[in-house]
Amino acid sequence: MIEKILDGVLEEFSKLAAIPRPSKHEEQVSNYLKKFFEKCGLEVLQDKFKNIIAEVPASRGKENSPLTILQAHMDMVCVAEDGYNFNPTNDPIKLICGEKYLEAEGTSLGADDGIGVAEILYLVKNRDSFAHGRLRIIFTTDEEAGMSGAIGIDEKFFTDATYLINCDSEKFGELVAGSAGNVHIDFWRELHYVRPDTKLPTSMEIKIGGLRGGHSGEEIASGRVNAIKLAVALLRAIMRYGKVRLSKFSGGRAFNVIPNSAELVITTDLNPVAVKKICAEVERRTKNVYGATEPDMKIEAQAIKRPVKVLHSKDYELLTNFIALMHSGVYLVSPENPAQVLASANLGMVRMDDKLVELKVLPRANADELVEEFIEGFNQAAQLCSFEIKISTPSPAWNFNPDSRLLKLAEEIFTEQNNYAPEIKTIHAGLETSFFAKKNPALDIISIGTTNENIHSPNERLHLETVAPHVKFIVGMLEKI
Repeated sequence: MIEKILDGVLEEFSKLAAIPRPSKHEEQVSNYLKKFFEKCGLEVLQDKFKNIIAEVPASRGKENSPLTILQAHMDMVCVAEDGYNFNPTNDPIKLICGEKYLEAEGTSLGADDGIGVAEILYLVKNRDSFAHGRLRIIFTTDEEAGMSGAIGIDEKFFTDATYLINCDSEKFGELVAGSAGNVHIDFWRELHYVRPDTKLPTSMEIKIGGLRGGHSGEEIASGRVNAIKLAVALLRAIMRYGKVRLSKFSGGRAFNVIPNSAELVITTDLNPVAVKKICAEVERRTKNVYGATEPDMKIEAQAIKRPVKVLHSKDYELLTNFIALMHSGVYLVSPENPAQVLASANLGMVRMDDKLVELKVLPRANADELVEEFIEGFNQAAQLCSFEIKISTPSPAWNFNPDSRLLKLAEEIFTEQNNYAPEIKTIHAGLETSFFAKKNPALDIISIGTTNENIHSPNERLHLETVAPHVKFIVGMLEKI
């Protein structure tokens, strides 16, 4: 039975993995999901956000049971190993299935949240094998980059429902009953370039790599180094011994991923040997503090041809000061439980081109007031360093409901099926559930999932042993409801 469930879910997941589906590019996968439900003979709607809403009639005799929503998001964070040839809008994810884990070749796997989608598709295909009330399936878009699907979906799809089971958590055995709010913040400013000073004869390319990266909410307290912040610390270390001008600076891949690499091109009055020595010393000092979590960190420097242009000294000063001022990492922990992060921020990306420098930051907090505090602080930092700022619509926090009937039911079913009690927790990550709760405050919600490691990174992997038990858990709840 377990093997049959696992094979069936992986069959659905492999079809999803073959469809490019980075955030903001979900049209193909949305169309695929729409056709899936049409082939099942079910009523299905694709809204203007490319969200998919499908109606599953109740089993015979269960028509009066409460309406339950099964929900997951169809997009994924697409990141690849350095040097791996991968176009996220065109290339499929290449799966590697071992005895214990499902992984991807050179890229993120997309089990966040493709495995949730695949499990729900499997349940819909096998809906006649278990008793259930009326179900509504909701697959949303853009969860990873802005949650525009969850924000924009019509509230009418939630107001008549009693329960919602979100399949987007990352550890089997955890029942998530609350999550952090967040806000996406973009910064930019115009750049001015000059010709390199001949008094700065050395040109160097410096690469920071080998960092672990990872999810900027769940992994923010794990002691992982932010490559962008480290790059500015390195520039300041070089400046203690000589002059520096910056020609290129890039790092990070997404708002919600701790940046695991950065690249600099500089000119300096120091010789290449001196620059390499400073890089080695910064690497040594960083490993002395973070070696347990970042054992593979590497800073490499090599001499290159003189760049055509470098940043004006004023632009260089404002950019490096801004990044140095910017908070990135844990901001506040719970006084009752120091292991519970209440607020954090992640400087996820920096990009320079001929005209602009852009930075992307994602603050998170388990209280809306702390998100507002972040917004105010980043506004002030932007003004001090002459940066423009754009702030997205904040995602509200999803607050814990101690009277949740669904949570109590889930706890009972899980314990009965697995012979141990689940952990009930709130998480320091954003979930779409916060927007669903806002659309219907009476909606009873939990979030559950399989065990997925290193999401949002090329090291992502799914624990196969958790897939079938997770499907059985969902079935158990639906039968009880």
